[in-house]
Order: sequence, then structure tokens, then C-alpha cells
Amino acid sequence: MAEIKLVRVDYRLIHGQVVARWLKVCPVRRIVLVDDVLGSDEFMSDIYKMAVPKGTDVDIVTIDKAKEVLDNTDDTVFLISKDIETCLKLVEKGVELPAINVGAVPNEEGRKLITTGVAISQKELDMLEKLNSKGIEITVQPMPEISAISFDAVKRKM
Repeated sequence: MAEIKLVRVDYRLIHGQVVARWLKVCPVRRIVLVDDVLGSDEFMSDIYKMAVPKGTDVDIVTIDKAKEVLDNTDDTVFLISKDIETCLKLVEKGVELPAINVGAVPNEEGRKLITTGVAISQKELDMLEKLNSKGIEITVQPMPEISAISFDAVKRKM
């Protein structure tokens, strides 16, 4: 069974910040990217895999396939999802997430800016509340060099 070291919500998925910063502060042997669109698109998945340094394995899977992949690896894992809803669906399917780092959610209409690069809607806050009620620690942290914002502080900002 996988040892999940970090769960990150980042709409950019695998990109320079993940490779350059997060993998340095949280070295793992495997990245598991969970996204229903990419998990069903072999060509685009191959492009994302090219952005990861040699020595780090990558699985790009759908929500339905994620638990099976995590249950069948003994690697340390950095799990990335595009949105908060994916994290909630993973938990509902039996994936045990130790904590969730909300790192990059675009500031679009209907969302409240929490910190640089992270804006959350009321619906997303409700989903985070549901996850937090299951004992999952929630923090907001766009970059590892910036101190994490606690879920209580996020709720106060909303």
C-alpha cells in the first residue's frame, strides 16, 4: 500500500513548481495524478509525464482507478488533483488521505481569494469542511516557502 506523503490540489497538475520546489521538500518515488480527463487520454498523459525528473515514477489515473493504483504500490507518493471535489470523491471511494494541501485554485467569479493563487468558493469550502470532519487536516499553501494557512484561518477569511 502506498505511503502518501503529500496530497496537493493544484489546477496546473504537474508543472515546474511541483518539480522544482515540492519534490525537493517532499521527495517521493511516485507521483499519482488523479484526473478523469487526463486519466483517459494516453497522449496528454505522456506529455505530463515528460515534466517529471528521471527516477520519479508517474501514474495518471481516473478517480475510479486511483484506489487500485495506490493499494498496489509500496512507494512513497505525492498525490495531485486538479480540484477539491476530486479529493472528496477519492475519500468517498475509500482512499485514505492524511492531509490536503490546497495550493493553486484560480480566482474566478464566485470565489474568495484566500492567498496568492488560491481562491475558494462556498461549495468548495463545504467540501473541505466535510473532508476535515473525517479527520483530514486541511491547509492552504501555494508554495513551500510560504507558511501554510490553517483551515480555521481559511474559514475566517470566507
